[in-house]
Amino acid sequence: MKKTNIRRKTFVAREDLLNRVVEIAKEQGCSQFELINEIFQLAIDSDELNFSLKRVVEERKILETAKISGFILGLERLWYDMTDVAYKKDKRAALKSWFDSGVWFATRYTTNEVRSPPFDQFKNDLSAFTWNAPEFEFNLLGDKASIRVTSPRFTEAYTFLFASFLVGAMTTFGYKSVGQEISRGIIRLDALRSD
Repeated sequence: MKKTNIRRKTFVAREDLLNRVVEIAKEQGCSQFELINEIFQLAIDSDELNFSLKRVVEERKILETAKISGFILGLERLWYDMTDVAYKKDKRAALKSWFDSGVWFATRYTTNEVRSPPFDQFKNDLSAFTWNAPEFEFNLLGDKASIRVTSPRFTEAYTFLFASFLVGAMTTFGYKSVGQEISRGIIRLDALRSD
């Protein structure tokens, strides 16, 4: 830790938060003074990046959730190129693979204990993970569901494959596709809950 002039000041915080900071400092083998100064430094560093500390933590949670969910980071252009190759080589197998992946991904939300309703957590996570789609909208109204995704960067193959992924996921949540409009960069899916 860099040595600087130290002038102690008093600040007010909730007792439960201060107690937890004391526990964390013990767990990390540092003093409360060191931990609190580290927290302040992180808040300042975040501000200099034009982020709030809350946003930094939320975005880190998104990355951790994506990692646990089986996602990896990759070059977007390479990903599109590889989906185009797979789609061109064996369209049926590629569509099935993406459908099956949608089923697998959604199953994680229907079998694990999640904080919010499973479908809400699924749509929140998938929306957060899909950085390359500026419009990603899920709507549930009674037994009806609709999904709208648009991205000018999607290739035609990627659009159809991603739509297959979404249909697979919706199937896991008990919805049957009743309408699809898919063209390069645009996915519109309508589904009804099946009995």
